[in-house]
Amino acid sequence: MSDSTVPATLGKYRIDGILGEGSMGVVYRGYDAELDRRVAVKTMRKDMAAGPAGAEMLERFKREANAGMRLSHRHVVTVYEFGEDSQLAFMAMEFIEGKSLRDLNAQRAPWPLLEALELAHQLLEALDFFHERGVVHRDIKPANIMIDEAGNLTVTDFGIARTDSSELTQVGTILGTPSYMSPEQITGQPIDGRSDLFSVGVILYEMLTATKPFRGEMITIAHNIVCEPHPEPSTLNGVLPPAIDRLFQRALAKKPDDRFRNGAEFRGALEDMLAAILQRTDADAPEDEFTVRRTASVAPAVASPAAKQAPAAPPAALPPGKLAVADEPSTPSRQLFSRCPKCGITFDAPRPWNAICSGCGVALFEAAERARRPLSGKGDAGRGGSLGWVVLAVIVLFAVLVFVLRGR
Repeated sequence: MSDSTVPATLGKYRIDGILGEGSMGVVYRGYDAELDRRVAVKTMRKDMAAGPAGAEMLERFKREANAGMRLSHRHVVTVYEFGEDSQLAFMAMEFIEGKSLRDLNAQRAPWPLLEALELAHQLLEALDFFHERGVVHRDIKPANIMIDEAGNLTVTDFGIARTDSSELTQVGTILGTPSYMSPEQITGQPIDGRSDLFSVGVILYEMLTATKPFRGEMITIAHNIVCEPHPEPSTLNGVLPPAIDRLFQRALAKKPDDRFRNGAEFRGALEDMLAAILQRTDADAPEDEFTVRRTASVAPAVASPAAKQAPAAPPAALPPGKLAVADEPSTPSRQLFSRCPKCGITFDAPRPWNAICSGCGVALFEAAERARRPLSGKGDAGRGGSLGWVVLAVIVLFAVLVFVLRGR
């Protein structure tokens, strides 16, 4: 679509440019002058809604807007308004600064384990919020997940989400992106929230291995998802511990009853796995002023759009031994940093040991090693000081000897 076809306004929103294009419409970058905020305006061309199939697509678009307006959560995109004119239906939604997980995967996969688990934790929190309200997303994939510079995740696009009260086609219709579909979704069977959790398993697998668990042409992918086991992730990324393989045996189980029942159970498995990994490291290693303990990320399940921008509440106390990601002391090999040991910049959220500082560009574990060297050299400094006293004593003794000899 050329710039000449970009409308000047849609409803009360000024249109400033194009964010993305699809077969059904365009997503524009817009501005709400009344509330002085940037917005994303997603559109659907009404001429695409001809016939029964088109009418259903338009209904799905309206339902997406409705779902976004009533699902207000810090990890879910906020939809402000639905509107339409003679040519377009549109929805104005929260403008998110950041990149899609699909784009970030192309740059960063395989991700460091702690960073991948933290993002999975946020995604599962959002899905629990959906599922508790009777909404199954049905298209959880990296392209529908945005990550901002602070590492905050937002789920977008409810185009094929299904609510318990939906009268649109359910059983027997395949909707979604094949690589991230569950077996029951591939075969057109009834689905529930466990189908979304299967998609999370695929996403986490891809983040940790830089490859999808089920690959090939579309028909091959569908067959593998339904019938074939996935390769164990530790065989694709040698730094992953064996506990990862056991986690994915459940996350990617073919039968829904063999998977995690909900996002909370999936998150608990992530926490327990990471705790077991950390317990096998040197638990007696001292922490320094740059490291922190991992604690639960506790926030209200529902937040108003204004509250989404507010700082998160302080973590709540956890019972002994219960971890959100890990409640063990940080160790040199798996420590987290609250600020950079080199430039001193404070991070919004703890960064893993192998992250790069956004302030000075140095790997945090390298900066920590440099910061520790003067401290670890105290013994050498002490020996150097003792040697200095010896040299001084020799000089004094030599001076006294010269004085005595001259006196003779």
